[in-house]
Amino acid sequence: MPKFHVILVKEVLMKLNDCIKINNKVSQTRIVMPPLVCFNWADQRGYETVSRAHHYGIRSKDTGLIVIEATAVSAQGRFADTMLGIWEDGHIDQFKKTAEACHKQGALAILQVVHGGYHSIHTPYSASEYDFRDTQARELSLDQIKKVKDDFVSAAVRAHKAGLDGVEIHGAHTYLLNQFTSNRVNKRKDHYGGSLENRCRLSLEIVEAVRQATSPDFIIGYRFGCNDESFEEDIYLLQALDRAGVDFFNVSSGFISKDISMPKDFPYHFITYLGVHLKDYTSKPLACVFGIKNPDTARDLIETYGVPMVAVGKNMLADPLWATRAVHKEPVDICYNCQPRCHYGSHGDKCPYYNREWFQ
Repeated sequence: MPKFHVILVKEVLMKLNDCIKINNKVSQTRIVMPPLVCFNWADQRGYETVSRAHHYGIRSKDTGLIVIEATAVSAQGRFADTMLGIWEDGHIDQFKKTAEACHKQGALAILQVVHGGYHSIHTPYSASEYDFRDTQARELSLDQIKKVKDDFVSAAVRAHKAGLDGVEIHGAHTYLLNQFTSNRVNKRKDHYGGSLENRCRLSLEIVEAVRQATSPDFIIGYRFGCNDESFEEDIYLLQALDRAGVDFFNVSSGFISKDISMPKDFPYHFITYLGVHLKDYTSKPLACVFGIKNPDTARDLIETYGVPMVAVGKNMLADPLWATRAVHKEPVDICYNCQPRCHYGSHGDKCPYYNREWFQ
């Protein structure tokens, strides 16, 4: 196992509404809106049918960083027919409008770019042959891996042309890059599989290529999916990505078990703890996520646990004014946690809060 080390960061008293530097840009607060897909708000060509400029614009006031929902780098890499695309130049304009709307309110805006791997609805491929539900994913050839890398880079270039502040490369939630880093899925025999170093290679190559193809100030974020209950492999990848040029980490789940060991007195979800633990191994801004509904929770994670940023997901869908209300210590509307899944995941206008005045 390669060596890793704790990053010693000078302790400062952080507050929710403090600004924070990401690369060479400044986030106006430590509040992040993480990527949350609104299916059925796009057509099968990857073009929006509901304005994301409005959707994200109304949530941008006092939000530091908006991460626009998972957007496919190729038509073949989609995990739903009705998700946004960034695989052709015609897609640029819709993100230009969204960037302008977010910037108007002072928020930074980056685009999450993703390939579904074995979740892809048309051509399920993965790092290795893999049985997923009723489908067997095929192993990507070296030529296909190069195409995937080129697709990520082309997507980042289009995001740059759209005026977005950066991209978040999706390496979590068991999608393609997370499949490559996982020893459960990746059984390749070439230089993209086997050892930990080889399994991390594709993600690192994509980060380095995106940096070369864009600009020094372009934010490269990484949606980091934990795979190892001991954290050893995750720390190795985190620090390798840091060195490769990642500017911001958004930590979530990957193939890790829910049985992860965490302090018994930690009051929040185990996914939130993943970020709390990993923050000590990078000097780059890192966000924790999952179930952060109340501003008091967000403040506690920042002030008590020293988390640089907090990602408020479903509750920002329920209350577009969450960030402003949190900053001004006003009551927020709390997400109903609709079951069996969030209504935004099937159709955004089904959310019980959707028809509020500010949605119109």
